[in-house]
Amino acid sequence: LSKESYDLVLTDLMMPDDSGMKAVEAVARDHPFCGVLMFTGYATVESAVESMKLGALDYLPKPFTPDELVAAVEKSLQQVRKARRDKDIEETFSEAERAINASLDLKEILQLISTSMVKLVKMRGSALLLYNKKAQALDLVQSRGLSKDYLEKGVLAVSDTLDEFLEAGEPVLIEESEFDERLQYPEEARKEGIVAILSIPLKVKDAALGVVRLYSGDRKSFDNGELDILKKFAEQAARALENAMSYEQVRSDVEGLKKHFPGAQ
Repeated sequence: LSKESYDLVLTDLMMPDDSGMKAVEAVARDHPFCGVLMFTGYATVESAVESMKLGALDYLPKPFTPDELVAAVEKSLQQVRKARRDKDIEETFSEAERAINASLDLKEILQLISTSMVKLVKMRGSALLLYNKKAQALDLVQSRGLSKDYLEKGVLAVSDTLDEFLEAGEPVLIEESEFDERLQYPEEARKEGIVAILSIPLKVKDAALGVVRLYSGDRKSFDNGELDILKKFAEQAARALENAMSYEQVRSDVEGLKKHFPGAQ
């Protein structure tokens, strides 16, 4: 373990020179993203609880069948992958949060939002659309990973369903089987190779600023942890976007005043 990286350690509780408990403790301390699956013929509640407290992911009493071992390994590997993914998401979130809160440049903010949300859940692409209340449409202002043909497919009108989504403020996942009923341009999405679209609203208090759409070329499901982090980031992004838009408006007003009063400072 000091020389190589591993996903999972399988260890017995009773060994000739030392105990498996010490192995569990050492792995948990020095290799936090390597899981431990312990097995033993001395199956007691006390040893099971102790091994789990020290960091073991699972406890398999002997004798066990090959199928039971495979099932325990698969379960442990899922936990390891989730821990690594959660760490990656946490680091990406912190980095993106710092970046958007440090800028008032509208173009930079839009790019950061679009790019960061793709990274957070490893999606194929994204589109950031701002709510044009007067036209009752969503205006595309930033995108990533999508073709020019798809981006130019047409105006995205704000239907009653989409209006309700913006008001509710909750993410909505649309899978390929639902495209015909729930998308304005279903055939264009299929041609683009999209099989799932997750929409996350951008809201500040009760005001809907727009929506970020995330696109996947594979079947995609999201657990509550992923949805929560996306919602949290969307809240931060919406506030940063509102601040940047306000700053742009003030700067535009100042430039207008300067034209009318050239000598003003």
